[in-house]
Amino acid sequence: MSKEDTIQHILTVFQTSGGEIYGAEAVTQLEHALQAASLARDSGASAVLVAAALLHDIGHLVRR
Repeated sequence: MSKEDTIQHILTVFQTSGGEIYGAEAVTQLEHALQAASLARDSGASAVLVAAALLHDIGHLVRR
């Protein structure tokens, strides 16, 4: 799978499953991922760590 294919797959996962509620929280899976990435970015984290924060729970969305 190419890098572009991988990115498209991740986007598709967030588009199709990102609207699910994140546990007992009042946010969706996508909102939670974006919050984590934003907090990492705002704290000065590297791009790699920001990406890791964005994707840290992606397994919950592909478990099907």
